[in-house]
Amino acid sequence: MEELWTGPVTSPGIYQMDEAHYHSDPVPEALGGSLSSSGAKLLLADGGPRKFDYARKNGSLPTKAQRLGTVTHALTLGTQTGDLAVLDFENRTRTKAYIAAEKEALEAGKQVILRKEWDQATTMASAVLSHPVAAGLLKGADPEVSMFWRDPEFGIWLRGRADALNLDGFGMPVIADLKSSKDASKDAFAKSVHEYGYFRQDPWYREGWAAHLACEWHEVDFVFIVVESDPPHDIAIYRVSDGTEGPDDIALGREHNRIAREKYRDCTQAGIWPGYPEDIQTLQLRRNDRFAAERVINDWHR
Repeated sequence: MEELWTGPVTSPGIYQMDEAHYHSDPVPEALGGSLSSSGAKLLLADGGPRKFDYARKNGSLPTKAQRLGTVTHALTLGTQTGDLAVLDFENRTRTKAYIAAEKEALEAGKQVILRKEWDQATTMASAVLSHPVAAGLLKGADPEVSMFWRDPEFGIWLRGRADALNLDGFGMPVIADLKSSKDASKDAFAKSVHEYGYFRQDPWYREGWAAHLACEWHEVDFVFIVVESDPPHDIAIYRVSDGTEGPDDIALGREHNRIAREKYRDCTQAGIWPGYPEDIQTLQLRRNDRFAAERVINDWHR
């Protein structure tokens, strides 16, 4: 197995490193650190720069869905699960036995997962690897690869962690991103594409790998492999629309990314990460809420 990179990142390239080292941002502060797609999502939110600065300094505990996703990724992609502690408890009740087992695992530097969550992740991974197209995209791909590059416009460092890099998935380089979801239907995942900013993640990662391959970003493909978390763990595979068969959602994502990168550059240079405005603001009911409020009055006077 290739030795994992544990040092600082000072040169653009493709690195094999563990997830914790990637999320710690190995680009030195003296170089301005680096911006990820998830960081860009925070920067674009109201009060985002302040939230972003707090999150990168303090981190966050994984949710149940994130723990399940992490294990499913590892089992599907064949990466290490050695930093996990599988506990034989029905749930996370705060009994003395559970607290002691959890404490022992955490002190050993392990993430805690319940046996039923492990079993669920195992069956989800098996479903993905039994799917002809999904398995084909993952076969021979480089898993869990960290990409670091410089933005040519703003000069800042960028990073992304691709689930799988396949040099010839559909006759061209393909990034396959594995997602778990309660509902993998087209309509449901389209909502997730907006809610979680996947239409920004797509061009972000394509640009990262294109920088390494010395090609244009649109010469790299990107697909989402979506596996449902409940049995029978159905699979769906999607691309975000690039204007070929509908609206150009990728273009929207690229423009959002550009705004986030400009914010990151400006905040980094100024050393100021603003939150919400400090003055008193006037707000209005949202359009649908106003309609609902007016309907109460109209219904009463009929």
